[in-house]
Amino acid sequence: MVFFFLTFLCVSGGGLGECKSLDEIQRLDLVTAQQIALADNPSLAAAAERVEQARYRITQAEALYWPGVEAGGTAMASRMSQNDAAVLSDASGGREISRSSEQFELSLRASWLLFDGFSRKFSTLIAEYGYQESEQARRDGMRLLLQSVAESYYSAQLALYNKTIAEADFSFNARQARDAQLSLDAGSGSLSAVLNFKVQMNNARTDILLAERDYDIALFGLSVLMGRESGKLPEGMTLSRVDMVDESDFFELSVGDLLDAAMESRPDLTRRECMLQRAELAIEVNRAAFYPRLSLNGVVAGDRLGNVDFAADDFGSTLSLNLTYNLFKGGSDRARVAEAKAYRREIARTFDQEKNKVHSEVRQAITRLKQARDQLLLQRASVKLVEQSRDLVEEGYNAGQESLARLNEVQRDLVRTQSRLALSLIALYNNRQTLNTATGESLKPYLGRKGLANLPE
Repeated sequence: MVFFFLTFLCVSGGGLGECKSLDEIQRLDLVTAQQIALADNPSLAAAAERVEQARYRITQAEALYWPGVEAGGTAMASRMSQNDAAVLSDASGGREISRSSEQFELSLRASWLLFDGFSRKFSTLIAEYGYQESEQARRDGMRLLLQSVAESYYSAQLALYNKTIAEADFSFNARQARDAQLSLDAGSGSLSAVLNFKVQMNNARTDILLAERDYDIALFGLSVLMGRESGKLPEGMTLSRVDMVDESDFFELSVGDLLDAAMESRPDLTRRECMLQRAELAIEVNRAAFYPRLSLNGVVAGDRLGNVDFAADDFGSTLSLNLTYNLFKGGSDRARVAEAKAYRREIARTFDQEKNKVHSEVRQAITRLKQARDQLLLQRASVKLVEQSRDLVEEGYNAGQESLARLNEVQRDLVRTQSRLALSLIALYNNRQTLNTATGESLKPYLGRKGLANLPE
């Protein structure tokens, strides 16, 4: 089963408890950062609003099943021309004709579409699949947001490791500089050695500043993903350090199981399925034009001249059953059906391409994770060897048996190897998360959690 690598989310500490406010947290772990991002990220909130819009489109489509009732009223004042009044007066034997008149009308109309070739049915289904499509798009945004938060978080972790390495390098050279200064004061050392170690200290200081810069930049990016209006995390908040991973923590990678998990769990694939269903239903909606339309219509209307004192005698009613059947439109209906079929084929081919891309993403993530494991084991072994070599050269240098250049060389080798080890460790964490993202498994712990998903399952 592939669900064992859901534990990736908990490697850096923290659980899936209730989401906390960022201002309440002193040490931030990855899971908490992801929870806060899911709750507060503005782009994800906008996606939730798009889902709400799709929900109301279902209501609009279902409204077509109900009869429509419409009330109307008209008040009209008119004045006849003098010539027309004269003509009417002559026609009525010289009777005086009033040129001004007022007319009032009231009406209540009802119409009910009884049959439309199943167009309403398929339109409602299209709206429902549109809602599901919007929901899956929102979930895919969640999946990608989790990945982005992890990348920023691990970039900050790498900066912390690099800072620790640079601080250790500074301490080593500071100690050597003190010893060299004591030897110089005693008359047995050289000024060049003192200057050499001070230069190395300055180089280490530069590395510390660069690591602090990278750490701040990573936190700025993380704060944006977490929806912080200030663009920065609270003062005094630190990150929980990720632990070294042992070989015993490695798990078996089954390509088949991981590919199956991606096909089942990736919301972007589910969204494509919804798009395909909508395209198929669109064909049926256009086919409805080949069926007759049957509707029931009723009108109650009254009119009155001169005043608005309507009485029962002023009203009449009409009830009609109307049937319309389109016999010929120049082939436009058939063309619309053909267009809908072509669109459905387009979506199907795009869906196939999307599945191929997901397969490729999963396989690439597996390959990168395997390589990250190998790199971690190799760099961890190399650090032990270089540490041993540096210690031996340091002893030889203190005994006058090794040169200053050789000591500088092995110290630089140690710093480089430790940096590669840190890079390999963070790459392992990153590639674990990437594989989890590629399969869609990273999303499962968060679906349906109130306060995070914003919408019910």
